[in-house]
Amino acid sequence: MLPGPNELTDRYVALWNETDPERRRAGVERLYAPDATYVFYRRDPIRGREAIVAQMAYTHEIYDPMGYVFRSGNNATGHHDVIRFNWVMVTAGTGEMEMAGQDILVLDEDGRIRYDYQFHDRLPTSFVYNDGYEQHGVAVRHARPERVGP
Repeated sequence: MLPGPNELTDRYVALWNETDPERRRAGVERLYAPDATYVFYRRDPIRGREAIVAQMAYTHEIYDPMGYVFRSGNNATGHHDVIRFNWVMVTAGTGEMEMAGQDILVLDEDGRIRYDYQFHDRLPTSFVYNDGYEQHGVAVRHARPERVGP
């Protein structure tokens, strides 16, 4: 039986916010299929659970020091094996939105994520989004987002 759309997206967003590496790894094991593929802005597809765990760790290296967390838009809709939902990245202390986007998740027959497609609808305005990747998706430097203004 497939999970309800908002139930799944709540677990998904909680996983991306998880700061403990071991709990994050265990969450990927539960939520993603073994051969899952994650596709997002400016990167070649990331394939397999280990690569997804590594991407989540990389995301934490970038955004945790800046005080950002992700929130679900609580608007997940789904049919058959596909779920679409919006998310925002906010400043944890104030709730001010920095980035927004949506994901489209394709589930396997066990309700685990087989494909995860991420789209960015709004890029941050309070920092320069230097994610360490060039347009071709190859890492060329360590990501160091830099704040804009005071």
